[in-house]
Amino acid sequence: MTLAMPTELDDHKMKQIIDRYGTPLYLYDASIVKRKLDALRSCFPQRTEIFYSFKCNPLLGIAQLLRKNGCRVEVASGGELTAALAAGFEPGHIVFTSPGKTEEELRLAILHGIYSINVENLEEIEIVQKLAELQGKTVDISIRINPEVQQHAASIKMSGVSSQFGLDERLLPEAIDSALRLSRVRLIGFQIYLGTQILQADAIIRHFEDTIKLALAYVERYELDLEFLDIGGGFGIPYFPNETALDLAVLKQGIAEVWKQYGNKLANTRIAVESGRFLMAESGVFITKVLYKKESKGSTYLICDGGSHQHASSAFLGRYIRSNFPMRVLGKIGEGEEVTVTGQLCTSTDILGNKVKLPKAERGDMIVIEKSGAYGLTHSPVLFLSHPLPAEVLVEEGHSYLLRERGEYGDFLNGQHPISQ
Repeated sequence: MTLAMPTELDDHKMKQIIDRYGTPLYLYDASIVKRKLDALRSCFPQRTEIFYSFKCNPLLGIAQLLRKNGCRVEVASGGELTAALAAGFEPGHIVFTSPGKTEEELRLAILHGIYSINVENLEEIEIVQKLAELQGKTVDISIRINPEVQQHAASIKMSGVSSQFGLDERLLPEAIDSALRLSRVRLIGFQIYLGTQILQADAIIRHFEDTIKLALAYVERYELDLEFLDIGGGFGIPYFPNETALDLAVLKQGIAEVWKQYGNKLANTRIAVESGRFLMAESGVFITKVLYKKESKGSTYLICDGGSHQHASSAFLGRYIRSNFPMRVLGKIGEGEEVTVTGQLCTSTDILGNKVKLPKAERGDMIVIEKSGAYGLTHSPVLFLSHPLPAEVLVEEGHSYLLRERGEYGDFLNGQHPISQ
């Protein structure tokens, strides 16, 4: 099996990097990130801005790569905001979306003067007002709307259903009235996020149009200046054999038709779409070394030095139904044998590949798990069993850059108990 698109990471290059940094290891190809960004950007009107969803992979080097290539950033915590600023993003290119922002996080966002705090409930608007008064500032906010009905397809729906995300549309008039009467809050726009892992272009097109129509309806009703409209994201990538890639040609054509109808009404509006998984997933691989091969009651196991604590997505932790990420044995071809690929944890959930067909592997071989560039290490329970963190490396134009050093044993120690001093 090969990567879904041309890559700088051929087997020879991977072996060189493994020899230098060891395993387990996350490895990213900058050329794929750039191509994915260009492909997504081509589907939308030229002045649309792509906001990178920082949560998908918050490495500073990845954030800097996307910033250099014109991305803005969407953060979901004070830590992500701090990291985004450290990566060089201007405050005017940062939006903050989260259903549970603390006052400390809101103070930080106000202090740095980010472009928009995307508020998600009525009380949050009042808290922003109070904190803005204390800092003597006026704060720009957008309201994240949870529409009454949202029928479009999404792997995980995040609007149109009962949810912690966003403000129910029935409360929107009250929220707008509140924002308009408060002296330190300025309502600049709206955000609606459909869901995640969407592979149907028609669903995204309908969501794009519905979001515009909904926003314009409230703009007209309240005579608002719509400065900002965040369409959200959710652009998916195919992980499994029964999935089909998002048809970008259909997406581009459909978005163009919607824009032809509504573009003039949004001439003075900053248009944002968000993306994380689509930009990053196919750029990365997770590489883990086979420590042992064993037979147990008719099944074959490859026990590796990296596991679910470092790649929870591949292990499908927290999911009732699992499948297998595409994976291969580095430097080997052929269908080979059915094996279960595990990590070294003391739990039966530590399975990276369940009964997958791989070329015959032995102790010391490398298992390459593809499409691992999004929701990888920081999405995983890395503290479990206190194994060292894997290194993370970016390859760009033939050069490799260490983005995160491999951890050491003892990195997770939290100091001494007073009784031992």
